[in-house]
Amino acid sequence: MQDLFVGPWQKSAGARPHDLPPYLIVIDALDEVDDRGGLAFLQALLTTIQKSHLQGLKFFVTSREDDKVASLCDQFSSDVVCRLHKVAEEDVSADILRYLDAELPLLDKSEHAELAQQAGGLFIYAATAVRYMTPQDGLTREEQLTLMGSLVGDSHGLKPWDPNEGSEPLLQVDILYRQILSEAFGKLKNELRLARLKILYTFLCTEERVSTSVAAELLSDSSDMVERAKQVVSDLHAVLYINSGKVFWYHASFPDFIFTQARSKFPMTIPQSSTSPQIVDMSCDSASHHALLTYSCFRIMMSGLHFNICNLPSSFLFDSEVHNLQVEEKICDILKYACQYWAKHMLQATSSDHKALQAHVVDFLHSCVLFWIEAMNLLQVSSQCSHMLQEVCNYIVKVRKLYLQ
Repeated sequence: MQDLFVGPWQKSAGARPHDLPPYLIVIDALDEVDDRGGLAFLQALLTTIQKSHLQGLKFFVTSREDDKVASLCDQFSSDVVCRLHKVAEEDVSADILRYLDAELPLLDKSEHAELAQQAGGLFIYAATAVRYMTPQDGLTREEQLTLMGSLVGDSHGLKPWDPNEGSEPLLQVDILYRQILSEAFGKLKNELRLARLKILYTFLCTEERVSTSVAAELLSDSSDMVERAKQVVSDLHAVLYINSGKVFWYHASFPDFIFTQARSKFPMTIPQSSTSPQIVDMSCDSASHHALLTYSCFRIMMSGLHFNICNLPSSFLFDSEVHNLQVEEKICDILKYACQYWAKHMLQATSSDHKALQAHVVDFLHSCVLFWIEAMNLLQVSSQCSHMLQEVCNYIVKVRKLYLQ
């Protein structure tokens, strides 16, 4: 905070015009920082602001509802905190109506009002519904009304699956997500649906956002898998999108939905069953899928890594001295991903896989750990190697102790 932010800002004070208006700095989705790092950052920021070290700057910070974030803000200045769920419902509904009017001009005001009521004050519902109803340009009013009918028709009567009964009413956005998943996967037979769900889980579980080809290659080396991955993104266009060749999700509530079984296990009519709906589990067991991705990373590294992978002319030259060194051509995206993230996936894998994973680690250390270090060095991340190996060692020791108990 001091070296990268406060210091440079204060040093520039003398060069800034006196009539310069304040800069507005927006910090969005604070809740999505891993390991509650967002809370620590916010505390440091608020403390710095309180000491008047950042005059001339204004900050706008957003986060999903979090009691600790709210409590921290209240300690400094409760009058500047806006809690969206406390905003008057009529104000939120009016804003949603304006949004729907702009995004769905073919529909009339009564239809906008029906969608806004279904949204229940949630902008994420309205935005997702708009994407669902406009999968491509040129849809007619009747086509949009047909899609709208599947959202505000019988779907609002769905209740969450709960074997013990007595569960809470289902969130409106969950009803929408169920509808989207039902349309994307409902017509597929079990084995095909599970195969495509694995692709979706991979998009959500990778340590960085990846392309459809990388996600596909993490599951299989079949060329058919790439086309399936593209189709998954297309079918789930209301919740997934591609930017700069990589797959993202629009809102964090969607992975939350997929990783929570009580929300994403629901009745659905499937082809091989009778006409009565069957309970279908769309949820992702993240620990099991991280184990699968760990195996995939080992498979990719064991087959892709080899001695002198970039064909360097001499070991006496620094990489920077090699003319026309083409790292990206020799270390493809999928191999790059496997080298950098196999350990992270392993640390999140289910402990029931520890024996098989440990065997893979032993094979990896015996056959290609030096080739891996060489590749990491060429990728300019060799400093991560010792840390990754130490974390894996600690994980194996920890799991062994648990099983000995």
